[in-house]
Amino acid sequence: MPKRLHIIYIPGLGDEHKPRSQLWAVRQWARYGVDAELFRMYWGDKKTWHPKFNRLILHIDRLVSKDKSIGIVAASAGASAAINAFAARPDVIVGLVLIAGKVNRPNAIHSIHYTKNPAMPASVEQAVKSLEQLDPAKRRKILSRYGLFDGYVKRADSCIPGAHNQVSPTLGHFLTIAFQLTLGAPGFILFLKQRASKA
Repeated sequence: MPKRLHIIYIPGLGDEHKPRSQLWAVRQWARYGVDAELFRMYWGDKKTWHPKFNRLILHIDRLVSKDKSIGIVAASAGASAAINAFAARPDVIVGLVLIAGKVNRPNAIHSIHYTKNPAMPASVEQAVKSLEQLDPAKRRKILSRYGLFDGYVKRADSCIPGAHNQVSPTLGHFLTIAFQLTLGAPGFILFLKQRASKA
């Protein structure tokens, strides 16, 4: 019998305040035959990147020890954490879905984030290096969706060569995330299930 897919959802900046609407959306994914949870990075607590990343990796390892099949969905800054986790655990994470993800161009990050959310620039800088480690087969396990226009995260920040890059029929950063977490969920969960079946 195939393992039931367990999806970790990683939100972006602002997750130190309980992201209730995102949590509600993630809980609805159970109707598609998966287990899902929201994992908060606490981007705004001003702590450094590596302890946050280590906590994420330890959580993934605990799930693996329980014989879980793991996929990751991540939005905005959370996408950089997902890329880094995938590079660290490529053999246990079946696939990634990135929504309006900030994974490229760390030089384009506004200077305010280096003091307000210092772990985020460090995560994006590491994500650039992590992407370089991913061969074509691993990149095909990534689905990146981004809006027609996004004033916060540009298309160049989200588009990953060799991955499945798709344009969401939405305008704006927050609307794109909300649309994908709800109406876009059946499609990206199917994407993860297909990758899990090949794992």
